[in-house]
Amino acid sequence: DEFAVVNFHVRSPEDVRALAKHLRASLAAPITVSGRELHIDASIGIVVADPSDTRRAEDLIRDADVAMYQAKTTGPGRYEFFDVALRERLQRRLRLEQDLRRAVLNEELWVAYQPVVELATGRTVGVEALLRWNQPVLGVISPVEFIPLAEESDLINKIGIQTLQTTTRDMAKRRRELGLDLQVAVNLSARQLDDPDLLVTVERALHRAMLPPEALCLEITETTLMRDPAGAAMKLQALRRLGVSLAIDDFGTGYASLAQLLRLPLDVLKIDQSFVRELGHSREAEGIVGGIVAMAHSVGLIVIAEGVETARQAKILRRLGCDQAQGYYFGRPESTKSWLPPAA
Repeated sequence: DEFAVVNFHVRSPEDVRALAKHLRASLAAPITVSGRELHIDASIGIVVADPSDTRRAEDLIRDADVAMYQAKTTGPGRYEFFDVALRERLQRRLRLEQDLRRAVLNEELWVAYQPVVELATGRTVGVEALLRWNQPVLGVISPVEFIPLAEESDLINKIGIQTLQTTTRDMAKRRRELGLDLQVAVNLSARQLDDPDLLVTVERALHRAMLPPEALCLEITETTLMRDPAGAAMKLQALRRLGVSLAIDDFGTGYASLAQLLRLPLDVLKIDQSFVRELGHSREAEGIVGGIVAMAHSVGLIVIAEGVETARQAKILRRLGCDQAQGYYFGRPESTKSWLPPAA
């Protein structure tokens, strides 16, 4: 299902793009087989070489393959040009995936905790667990980079088990030390939500840590919930029966409607930081956040604003009736030694 096209007559990037579009259009034309109409598509990787290029045929094919791989990751029916930076990104990606497997086996990943504050009182009511990775050679690797790698492989479920065990243990210890009724929020990915052993994993982690279920909140992104609303509702109902709280994360970035929210057994709605960032700069953003708060309260949900970085944002959120907030204004993610800083 792979083939190469070699062309000696194109002279400009526009000519190459036109050729790629022509090839794709030809391949995408419907094919009739045994009376049925079939459709295919193509991802195209492109290498441009001038007469002075010293690469061998094998090198050119390898680089075209790298570009084709990148085209596949960006969506169906795309084309990409090869460049050295693309090869370096792919090499880094492959290396990180190998290193991440070792990191999971050696338990090199660690959990940072960011405080969640009640806006009306300034009291810290919980923390969100955020995964961190300090790679020995490359240094700090952003979760934006390594979490997708884990989700594309079989690593995310192993990481999820480790994270649940660590966070429930840490929370149980801190609740005993401080005598406070705190809650820890842990993120669930799409693959974790699909894991048939998820309920057992959560129940076992709570039991071993001796943490009451109501002290754990599981966060699922809006995009994950909308991928299969009916299936998600069944899994969430089962989790709810364990006694844990459930939150919809990054609300506003997907396509959830009020009607869909009513069908899901949720307790918390978290407003995505992209809306919070614009508070104080955009009246439209303020209207959107106010509308989300009113909508969530109408169905009995607690509302948490993410990414609060300024006193002005916090003040606007209080005025709009938002219940809780988290962000650098209230505290940065910290290790277990200092994971409950005083509220700002």
